[in-house]
Amino acid sequence: MKKNSLTISGAILSGGRNLRMSGKNKAFLQIDKTPIIQKTINLFKEIFSEIILVTNQPEDYKQYEKDCIIVKDALRGIGPLAGIATGLSQSSGESVFFVACDMPFLHNDMIRYELDVFQKTNCDAFVPRMGTFIEPLHAVYRKNLKDRIFSFIENSSDYSIRSFLQTVNTFYWDLEDNLFHRSVFSNINTPEELRKFTDKRYKEIFKHDK
Repeated sequence: MKKNSLTISGAILSGGRNLRMSGKNKAFLQIDKTPIIQKTINLFKEIFSEIILVTNQPEDYKQYEKDCIIVKDALRGIGPLAGIATGLSQSSGESVFFVACDMPFLHNDMIRYELDVFQKTNCDAFVPRMGTFIEPLHAVYRKNLKDRIFSFIENSSDYSIRSFLQTVNTFYWDLEDNLFHRSVFSNINTPEELRKFTDKRYKEIFKHDK
């Protein structure tokens, strides 16, 4: 399938402290004997011409240098909002699709559909929503938000993405609240969640489309 042009880049945020995984880097947790970060990069290579990896530890990801632009988070200790600004600053495209490094069930068709809907809207941020739940790390952000994010961080004590989204032109993409969407948006925070997501039921239902 044809990749998107550089108009939209793909970015992976891998800057968390992994406290609930006893410090183990969640990007390297294995699903079907493959690290999640490798599965995400493999999927992104089918969709995006440019992949950006934002991390506090670039040295841990040297094996992916041929596939990704690996950049260090511009502001440590702020959280994913700073990672989004860093990714936007490195992108050659007009917009960037962001995910977290610990999402085991990202889906090819779902991402392509989201990008297609985004390109038909006039917004600065495009965020999936199910009821009151939003997923800002399976979302698209325009590059022109970079400076606004850095300004927001500088002038605020609240660094949540949700709070920032309230200050810009955000389109919330309403989706049905079902098992498929919840699984696509799920991430792994604890050993218990890792065991759940390696269950055969999930592996059968949420295989990546090729």
